[in-house]
Amino acid sequence: AAAATHVAIDDTVIAKLVDEMPPEVVATMLGPRDFDVDEIHFLDASDEDLTARYLLCVDAINFCFWPDHDGDGGASLLAWQRDFGCDDKQLAGDPDLLYWQNAFKGDAKPKDLSGDKQGLEYEHVAGGLKRALTRDDDALDVDKLKAMTGTRLRELLKWPRPLPLEEERARLLREVGTQLDVLWDGSAAKMIRAARQSAPALVDIVAKTFPGFRDVAVYARDGMQCFLYKRAQIFVGDVWGRFGGAGLGDFADSIKELTMFADYRVPVVLRNLGVLRYDENLSVKVDRAVGTIPAGSDEEVEIRACSVQAVERIRALLEKRLEVEHELQPVAGLGPGLTSVAIDWYLWGVGEKDRDEGPPHHRTITVFY
Repeated sequence: AAAATHVAIDDTVIAKLVDEMPPEVVATMLGPRDFDVDEIHFLDASDEDLTARYLLCVDAINFCFWPDHDGDGGASLLAWQRDFGCDDKQLAGDPDLLYWQNAFKGDAKPKDLSGDKQGLEYEHVAGGLKRALTRDDDALDVDKLKAMTGTRLRELLKWPRPLPLEEERARLLREVGTQLDVLWDGSAAKMIRAARQSAPALVDIVAKTFPGFRDVAVYARDGMQCFLYKRAQIFVGDVWGRFGGAGLGDFADSIKELTMFADYRVPVVLRNLGVLRYDENLSVKVDRAVGTIPAGSDEEVEIRACSVQAVERIRALLEKRLEVEHELQPVAGLGPGLTSVAIDWYLWGVGEKDRDEGPPHHRTITVFY
């Protein structure tokens, strides 16, 4: 971030943002309680391994949603019904299928859908796999993951058309199944326990176990490696959040060592707030959606690295604010205190609420975010 030429961080804006942040907003960043406010994630309180494996599968395919925004209206619904061989009468007998049919028709408008123009979003993946487990708790068994295909994944999610990078998503789920089987006796919980309650250690284990999680770039200007590990870190954050910082999700204060998760959504929020500033050429590319920004390019690495650094600066100033705002201190005492993970959740949520009407994000074809 210090060597960036295309992206700049405005510390004056950060100071103003932190100073004006309402106490109730700051309070949401002091623990894992805001993880699943929309209730889209699976949890089986009696089967922590299945819950952990579900999170690992979600984060294995948590990337590159935007190419699916085709806005083809009723054509998607018709193709979807054709692909699944369902007519309206058959759909009426299946609440899960009916949910999607109504959404594509525009009859139902939950938070995660916007009528027949809705493209794939994170909640379709997290919620889709949750519903798959509700229908069949063996849906994500290791043997089934090892045999995953693009078509099968689409069926699990009940998605109406080919997924963006569908075969890559299927390949990465096969990798999850294979590596869990070979290295961890098929158990995601066993893998998590091997980290001995250390969040950074678990990030390292995930990256070593699954090549598809090794999110590393080389910054061409100085040849330095940039370890971003978005999906590896978000998996650890999800485990912390889903289990409420207890049991399998107890990482004690080590959760504070994770950074934000450098993706599409948070950078556009930071830019919209004025925290990030792009140079003229990069601004044109992003604002006019002129092609894609290549993965590993200076511009793409700077957007992500500066986002990480900006959130760290936000956190540093918030920590100073907490030192003098005693009304928040008892809340902070209940957990690890302020984390970049929870700041990311807050910023990501802001971006999600504004995603249909807000400014465009940068576009990069990648399996890492």
